[in-house]
Amino acid sequence: MTLETPMTESIARSPRSSPRSRSRRVVALASVGGGAAFTSAGLIWLSRLWDPSVHYVSQLGATGMPTAAVFNAALLLLGIGAVLVDRALVYRPGAYVAGWPIAATLVVCGGCFALASVVTCSPGCPVPFTPGALPQDLIHISAAVLGFVLAIVAMAQVSTLRRRPWMRAASLTTLVAVGATSFTGAMLALFRGDTVLGGNLEFIAATLAITWFGVFGLQVAADQRLDRPNAGDTVPVAPATVAS
Repeated sequence: MTLETPMTESIARSPRSSPRSRSRRVVALASVGGGAAFTSAGLIWLSRLWDPSVHYVSQLGATGMPTAAVFNAALLLLGIGAVLVDRALVYRPGAYVAGWPIAATLVVCGGCFALASVVTCSPGCPVPFTPGALPQDLIHISAAVLGFVLAIVAMAQVSTLRRRPWMRAASLTTLVAVGATSFTGAMLALFRGDTVLGGNLEFIAATLAITWFGVFGLQVAADQRLDRPNAGDTVPVAPATVAS
């Protein structure tokens, strides 16, 4: 005799494969990454208020500056925040891709900021290859500039996505603003122009870029909450056949 008994019990998925577990991980990574970016911006402005005589951003972290510890911690925090958001995007393959995964842009960007926080510029942050410049100035400035260029690239990628029209508009607006202010500030510094204006423009560009990281991280977390699976973390088992 064969009895077919429907089994209403279910087998719980392991945390590793659970959609809800992955969803919580994405929300946590993106939220913490976004929060780290906002904290970084706050610490950088705290450093500037501490020493208003500093004209350019990187000078706050130069060797011997009283603001160096706080500023370099802020720069490292920004790098960590970018990598955390990158890790969140890795769990959403295909959702954030524009030409190539945005996660790839963010992880290299975060690495650049982390390097710039460890290899600081010498006192005064001289332009590389000018009198008084040291090898560490070349490494620091190259890493910082590449980091901000990659931040602009990430903004451009997000501005092409169909998700969240307001985030696309915000990314495009921030991209243009950061690009314009950074370029103008760099030209003023390079050609020995108005250092006060150039420094203010650089601080504005840095603040906009870092704030964008924070907003993007929180937007990724919000997207994940909206897309999170409604079904339970269990897999129904087909009716079992018991032979006797």
